[in-house]
Amino acid sequence: MLGRAGHRVQVLEKRRMDVPSGGQRVPPNCSKILRQWVGEEELWKVATRCVGTPMHRFKSGENVGYLEWKPAVMAETGGEFLLMHHEDLVDMLRKLAVDAGASIHLDAEVKTVRPGSDEDPRPSVVLSTGKVLVADILIGADGSSSIVRDVVVEEKGLLKSAGLTVYTGTLEAADMLNDPELSTLYHADDWPIWMGEHRSLIGHPLRARRQYSIGFYRWHGPEIEPAKPNWEDIHTTNNLPTGTCAPVVQRLLKLAGQVIRTEQVSFGDGTHGWTDSTGRIVLLGEAAHPALPGGSHTASMAIEDAVVLGSLFSHLRSMDQVPSLLRAYQELRQRRCKTLVEADIGNTRLMCLPAGPAADARDESLRRKYDDWDEGMLKASFEEIAEVFAYDAGDAAEEWWVSWGRFHETAGEQPGVIVSVHQE
Repeated sequence: MLGRAGHRVQVLEKRRMDVPSGGQRVPPNCSKILRQWVGEEELWKVATRCVGTPMHRFKSGENVGYLEWKPAVMAETGGEFLLMHHEDLVDMLRKLAVDAGASIHLDAEVKTVRPGSDEDPRPSVVLSTGKVLVADILIGADGSSSIVRDVVVEEKGLLKSAGLTVYTGTLEAADMLNDPELSTLYHADDWPIWMGEHRSLIGHPLRARRQYSIGFYRWHGPEIEPAKPNWEDIHTTNNLPTGTCAPVVQRLLKLAGQVIRTEQVSFGDGTHGWTDSTGRIVLLGEAAHPALPGGSHTASMAIEDAVVLGSLFSHLRSMDQVPSLLRAYQELRQRRCKTLVEADIGNTRLMCLPAGPAADARDESLRRKYDDWDEGMLKASFEEIAEVFAYDAGDAAEEWWVSWGRFHETAGEQPGVIVSVHQE
């Protein structure tokens, strides 16, 4: 987005491209952005449309109900609910960035972030090699354990465990075909969920059905030790704390063999600023708003952030505009991200309710079938999801510009160098 707007962008990536990863859900608010960027044909090469969500009991495997993603409702959102591999999504974004003129530096670990001064307001970073890079704007897109946030947020605090650990794994589809029950999962265009007490399991197909993704969620309450989230903590599935679970769950975990462990974290009260005191360093994605690992909106929030920031900076003509644009970016995104995180957490907790009246009420609701939706029911359903799925990040940014931003525009300097740091 920044490259398309005419900015010179350098991306500093701590890792290479072969980072362990698993399944990625891409809701309509995100899929329509990707469709605009790469086109229908390219998107369908790596994505599968999700048509619904079968709900099962974690212990017995018994089916409780089915949530259908109604085509008429999805059409109103302007997008589709897609299932992808995280690696494919990252590769898609990398190609788009390079095509837009960005320079991507792999194995470029940032050790120190330096804000600007009164004499020179430009921020800089020091790489592990000792090399120093200076830019007009520094974007910290380095995840929930961000080192850039340590510079932006003056009152530093430890990341705290929020009580959820997620284990993400991938199965080869060929291993599922000899098992009748797993073969049925393999052929379905849906996203099944097995609901249990303080734990749940999800699954869905990947990569034109060559692979299958699973995610095991365990609620355990806040840990005493500080959280250390990462996507490189590999565990075998033999020792997962599943308790009693259905045979189909056992077989899925056994075939996965290994899983990536990470945990949900919280950071302060979530009201911290996203820009440092110099107005030249800004946070994006989970560096600004830690998300639910394995959530439906983790990727979409970061991509929406990028669309809003890029759209606003397409109007940059003078560095004098930067403070106003960055304030608008946070104002447009902070409440939205809080809503999406709360939705992800609420839905995950709903799938992990302990036995009792709340779980019984959930199951009864899931048992109801809506085979004959009338116009009124469609309208009610759309209104319920419109705020989340019909949101258009680009429109939100342009609406702010037309209503407010253009009245403060100052002609002058051309856009400068922007460095994005992705270090998680």
